[in-house]
Formats: sequence, structure tokens, C-alpha cells
Amino acid sequence: MSRRRSRRSTDALSVTVSGGSMGGLFAGLALEDAGHEPTIYEQSTGDLHGRGAGIVAQENVRRFLERRDVVDPDAIATTSSERRFLARDGDVEMSRPDSMAFTSWDAVYRRLREAFPDDRYRTGREIVGVDPATATAEFAAGDEREADLVIAAEGGQSSTRRQLFPAVGPEFADYVAWRGVVDESDLAPAVADRFDDAFVFYQGQDLLVLAYFIPGDDGGTAPGERRLNWVWYDTLENRDRSAVFTDATDAEREITVPPGALREPVRTRQLERASDVLPPVFSRIVAETPTPFVQAIYDLTIPEMVVDRVCLLGDAAFVARTHTAAGTAKAAGDAVALERALERHDALDAALSTWNDSRTEYGDRLVARGRRMGDERLGLADSN
Repeated sequence: MSRRRSRRSTDALSVTVSGGSMGGLFAGLALEDAGHEPTIYEQSTGDLHGRGAGIVAQENVRRFLERRDVVDPDAIATTSSERRFLARDGDVEMSRPDSMAFTSWDAVYRRLREAFPDDRYRTGREIVGVDPATATAEFAAGDEREADLVIAAEGGQSSTRRQLFPAVGPEFADYVAWRGVVDESDLAPAVADRFDDAFVFYQGQDLLVLAYFIPGDDGGTAPGERRLNWVWYDTLENRDRSAVFTDATDAEREITVPPGALREPVRTRQLERASDVLPPVFSRIVAETPTPFVQAIYDLTIPEMVVDRVCLLGDAAFVARTHTAAGTAKAAGDAVALERALERHDALDAALSTWNDSRTEYGDRLVARGRRMGDERLGLADSN
């Protein structure tokens, strides 16, 4: 963190939030509750509904939603009471009691968005540069906004992070995550029963596949209304990464080929591999998924989360491997910790210094944990 001293008070701060996804909304709602004046700027022009898939409903996310009257977390969560491991032939190899709660990216995002005031959520407004010393944000349209604080919550491909730390970039692992969701109503009853009330895994040679039910597209959590979310961690098997991450329009993507954009040869090869290496019930749900997608697994760290009066929050600062099941939880934790630091300190520089030290340390530990998990059979045994 820059050691520039500021006597600026922490009372009723004007805050520019770059990024209107979950990280930006966590920050906006937390700061609004504390009496500050956040305005969120999102580069997309439409609703972000439908992005992402299943997530573990971590306790701090549930507390955030409940304590701020966003939504009863139980209303947007599914649960399981058993962790079940399958053998290659599909039989249950081992099971143990394990209570888990799951939700979906879109279910959480939708409630957060509804809770944040429309007049301070600006779409079609991309921030392309910041001046940390003055907390000034420059927009793609050419205009600027000066505030007391800028929060960059732009996700793993944050342009603000690239500006402030140009030498920092993703460090890719040698495996990827194939993902998808299937409507429960599209599954044969015998298939759906294999996953009901269970968090189901299959551990193979250098691979892991897992699945659990999440709320349906309309938020339904009752049997028959849900979606089955699956994640398949798999090596690239000496495949050309650029070929896997070239989409159907021949554009090469760095991090994700989104739903519906996989090239047919890539999709076909992965279906063949699923048939060869996965238990039949997993192979079947992979084949029945209408729009699977693929995500790169990578680590990303930064030396500090604060530069003068600019904060980097959530995946804009640290990206840990998804085995930690902590991406959404970290964004919520960053936002709540910032709110508390501002509450406990009278001077802005002291609050930001405290927040920077604690959350940077946490981010480093989380990324290191994900790497360790990746080093142990790809870190798949405790995956999300």
C-alpha cells in the first residue's frame, strides 16, 4: 500500500465501484448499510442473470444475505446430508454424513441486484483507468468521476489490476474444469435419484468429477424444479490449450469458453473421454448437458490490495483454485472487512491500511491452500 498520508475522514464516503457483479454488489450493499454513498458502474448493458453455475453456500455469504435483509438464504439453497463417492462402475464405494448447502450464481446475484438501488447502479459504463492519488475513475466514454474511494470489483480479468500491477498475471495449472447444469426435469428419475440429498464424487486417475443439485433457473428448490450442477476437473492430456480455449467463432479465450461457445470437435472429444473414464451416471449427465463450458484453473496474487485510494476486491485481487470453494465467500468477506475497517478508524488511510494487511494475508493463504490441494491428486478430494 502506498504510504501517502491522508487526513480524509471515513464519514459518509463517496465510493466509485467498478464492476456490477457479485463482488461489486457485496461492496455496494455493505458500504451503503454503513452510511456511505456507493455508486456501481457495470460495463455490460444488460442483466447479468444466467452467468455462472453452482456454488457452495458458505456461511459468511448466508450471513450477509440474511443480516442485510437481502433474502432468506434457505429460500435460495438446496441441501444434502451425505457425501458419496462412486466406484468406476457407478456403485457407491463410500459414503459419510455431511450436511452441505448449495446455491447458484444467478440466484445470489439476482437477490443482491434487487437489493441495491437502481439509481446508483449504472450499466453500459466501463471504467478504463484510475488515478489512485485522487480516486478518479476514467470512463470509456471519456468522462471522469472523482470520489473519496474507488473499489475495483471487476473479476479475475480486472483492467484496474492490470493498470496498477502490469507484471501480475494468471499462473495456469495443467488441468481445467469442465462444467455444466442440467434441468432435473430433463433427467431420467433413476439418474436424478442418484444425486438426491447427496454431494456425489468420483475420483479417477488425475481427474475428479462431482455433482450436486442447485436451484432451478427460476429459483425453485423443490424436487423436480432444481438443476444438477456438475464440475469435472481433468488434465489436458497433452492437448493444445489454445485449441481447447478457441471458441466457436474462432476467438481464442484466456480463462473461459462460456456456455454454448465450445467448438464441436472439443465437445465431441470430451464426450468420448467421459464415456471412457467416468462412471456411467456421470458420463450420462455430461452427455445430456445442453451447453457445457470450460474454465481454466489458475492462481493469481497481488502484492497489496490498496494503492492510495483504490481498493482491489474479490477476484480482482486474488484468484484461488476452485477446490477451495471460496471465490464468492472471499468477495463477501472482503466487502464486510472493508465496512468494518472504515467503521473502526476515523482516518481513511488508517482504515485502508488495516484492511489491506488483513485481506492481503488472507488472499495469500487462500491461494496457497488451493495450490496445495492441486498438488495432492490435483487437489480434488475436497473440491467445489
